[in-house]
Amino acid sequence: MRHHWGLIWGLVPLIGVCFGQFGGPVLTPETNPSTGHIPLLYLQKDGYARTDTWAYYNGTITQDLPSFTVCHRYQLWYQRPRMYLFTYAFSDQDANELYSEYHLGRRAFRVCKRGTKYCAWYNSFPDYYHWHLICLTYDGGKDLYKLVVDGEKVESGSWSGDRQLEPVRAGGLLYMGQDQDSLGGGFNVRQSWGGEITQFNIWSWALEEYYIENMAECRSDLFGDILKWDETQYILGKAEIHHVPLFELCSSGYHVEDQYFLFPNKFDFNFYTAWCKNQGGAMAVPKSTEHFHEIMDIGEHLIDSEVHEKCMHASGSLIIWIGLTDEHEEGIWANPYTKEPLDVAFWDAGQPHHTEKDNCAEAYLDRRWINIGCGELACALCHFPIRMNLTMRGLCASETKLMEGFFDQQYFIKGYRNLKPHWRGEGKSHILYMPKKHTWKLESFFDVEKYAEFPTDESNPYDYFPTGRSDWVINSGICQLSDNAHHKMTLTNCVFNDGTGYDFTCTDGTCVPMEKRCNLVDDCPDQSDEKDCELLEIPDDYRRQKFPITESGDAIHVTLNVTILAFPIIDTLGMSYTADFVLLMRWKDPRLEFKNLVDSIELNSLSVKRQLGIWSPSLSFPNARQAEGTVVDEGSQTFVVKSGHPEDDNIERSLEAAMYHGYDVPMIMIREYFVKFNCDYDLIYYPFDTQICEMQFQVNGIPKHYLDLGAEVDDKCIVHCGGAEYLGNKQLVEYVVGGTAIDELKNQTGKFSKMMVMTIFKRKWTFHFWTIFLQSILLLLVAYMTFYFKISNFQDRIMIAITTMMVVATIQSSINKMVPNTAYYKMIDYWLLYSFNILIIIMVIHTVMDNSVSRDPVTGYAFNPRLRVRRSNDNKDSEDKDESSQIDIFGDNPDWDPGWVRAYRINVTGQVLNVIVFLLFNIVFWSVALTHYYEEVDLAHLHRKKK
Repeated sequence: MRHHWGLIWGLVPLIGVCFGQFGGPVLTPETNPSTGHIPLLYLQKDGYARTDTWAYYNGTITQDLPSFTVCHRYQLWYQRPRMYLFTYAFSDQDANELYSEYHLGRRAFRVCKRGTKYCAWYNSFPDYYHWHLICLTYDGGKDLYKLVVDGEKVESGSWSGDRQLEPVRAGGLLYMGQDQDSLGGGFNVRQSWGGEITQFNIWSWALEEYYIENMAECRSDLFGDILKWDETQYILGKAEIHHVPLFELCSSGYHVEDQYFLFPNKFDFNFYTAWCKNQGGAMAVPKSTEHFHEIMDIGEHLIDSEVHEKCMHASGSLIIWIGLTDEHEEGIWANPYTKEPLDVAFWDAGQPHHTEKDNCAEAYLDRRWINIGCGELACALCHFPIRMNLTMRGLCASETKLMEGFFDQQYFIKGYRNLKPHWRGEGKSHILYMPKKHTWKLESFFDVEKYAEFPTDESNPYDYFPTGRSDWVINSGICQLSDNAHHKMTLTNCVFNDGTGYDFTCTDGTCVPMEKRCNLVDDCPDQSDEKDCELLEIPDDYRRQKFPITESGDAIHVTLNVTILAFPIIDTLGMSYTADFVLLMRWKDPRLEFKNLVDSIELNSLSVKRQLGIWSPSLSFPNARQAEGTVVDEGSQTFVVKSGHPEDDNIERSLEAAMYHGYDVPMIMIREYFVKFNCDYDLIYYPFDTQICEMQFQVNGIPKHYLDLGAEVDDKCIVHCGGAEYLGNKQLVEYVVGGTAIDELKNQTGKFSKMMVMTIFKRKWTFHFWTIFLQSILLLLVAYMTFYFKISNFQDRIMIAITTMMVVATIQSSINKMVPNTAYYKMIDYWLLYSFNILIIIMVIHTVMDNSVSRDPVTGYAFNPRLRVRRSNDNKDSEDKDESSQIDIFGDNPDWDPGWVRAYRINVTGQVLNVIVFLLFNIVFWSVALTHYYEEVDLAHLHRKKK
């Protein structure tokens, strides 16, 4: 039976149309004959969201409507989460029989009816203070709806879908400006309408589009046959009715006056020049005489006699600053912003008078200009080409939620409250002046107990207006603060209108680029860009005793770089060396956030207090002579490297800051250390030895699967990128410093990560050459020369040999004091061993030689080596030649004593063998020594070999 009724209702409009086509009456809407007095319904003009702002239709829909048209024209003033223009309720259970609303979350308009599968949507959101006409037509017979906005169809389609057609039922209640959650009640302030409504009509058929187009273009005003727009038919709550002619409903809504604002407070020229710019505009600058009069026309149109009393002369003339000055060049009147000269003048008689102090001008009687000082006081007309959009920074997210919040983030200047400029939000809050308290008040439209106040200071114009960064006193409702708690908030124009970025807001409201923040240069007029330049934000739950853990579970990577400044002590005997070095540690802490970072790393330095407040790697030096490790104190420097991309701007911060997350931003800690390290000296080749000494660094207390060490290498490095370097003098007293290298000990069995820095020390052997080797050679030469003494002169031979041997022993003793005792022979030991033992051999040779020489047992003198000595009288005056000069070393020598001949032969053999042994030993010794000394040492290969 219900299906049949639906069919019948669907046929009704078809029958009416067909009847009209075949001679019956045509469905033609009634036209309003009087279009000069259209009623306007004002709802919540003051912005406060209330449930008592409504218009109740004192009647009802008298018949069920299977087809219908509903139209209304409106102008939005304030946004609410859901903005109901009207609701028609049939019962408590069916309170949404028919309604229209704007949905803030979806930024769209819709008209919905009970029993339909779909709503009619218009995915657009209206501008403030602009008129729009929306009509919905529904043909029940075709199940076809059309949504027409400002005369253009934006959507159409089936409304019921697969559901059964149900008409709009008669006998319900209709309210405008509120949502009925129950029949005639259940209103909610967040579902109310703040704005104007007019031309609300309902017809019992689907109106033709050309009728709607005529209404949209204000060519006609039509009345509905079911409900027509008649103010006498409505009972008003706290609402107002105003009247305008029809043509004003089709005005664009744009007026040039909307780009200007006449500030009633008298302040100096320089303040208004800067302050208007800070708010996104500029003081009105005349480009020509004609343009100047246009500006004055606008200013005079904006005059409110109560508000602008101080801006008016007794004659009625408007007195305001003129946007030009000759402060930069006397007599040349120019634009104060661009410094371009202006070819415009409307001076009073005798003006300007060209004094150095009077560099500004104001419009005075009959709009004539007079020349006055820039420090004088006057009102100002500011030009805002784009609506002044200010952002309130410092409000917490819970208070600014789109649907549930109590405060807006965006504000623009609109009119006056309490004779002062009024900044209104989008629909949740506004800023107004409280004359009794002399404060500016940020107040919620939803709950007037939620507000904050800022005291004014007329002595300083920058502290008078609520713009810029201010200390607000919270009553309640902001960041869970109450009871006059103080809270910093910033009302700023430094957020880009297109949402692409933001600048830094100085305390006085001036905008400077973010890259100029905390760069040691005062860019703000009040120098506030160089204040509060803390780089680090430590969360409340941060614990410096706990090491950071990555989200992936991978180990925190700490890289080291060691810069060795000097080796003050290299103690071979003590098997140690002392290093003066700078240790650089680089790591990331994902728990931290950084701000105010600049490109220059030297300016991103943390204070000692901040360094002590965060976790930093703790390393020990395992091979140090004493238990030592890294420390954080006044000698430490920690820098933050600007890296990665800043996070999206957090409007909850009153102070703009480019925030960087800790997982992108590395920290670098640098400290100089003076440490004595053990070194296992390999002295086999001493003094031609090359030592490889180590500096070991080991993580304290954190296993390697949580924290591992690596070498810090410059990304720009191409060659010799070892992560360690020596900057001191390479030519030390005893050594030459070679290369340095750093590497990780990856194959160690210990549970903690460990790094090692290796340094090459090449001993300077030239000192030993001159003091030991050359001296030893000379001593051996002296000992060797004894072979050329008389064979019978045993005493001199043996004494010289013993003396040289004692000198060599003394040299050996001094060497033993210079180097530690070793279980192996050193190169110098081989040299001294040869030098010492060759002297012993020489002594043995001399002893054997002397045993072969015949001597007188009484005197000890050697006998004449000749067996037959014939001294004839003829040659008795002759001298004997050398005692062995006539001995043939390879012959029989029958005339010589056999023992003497044997001694001679031993002496010659000693001469020859000593030379041969000396040459052979030196060739081998110096070849081995110098080959080892000049051999290149590959630390990387050596380290891999060790590992």
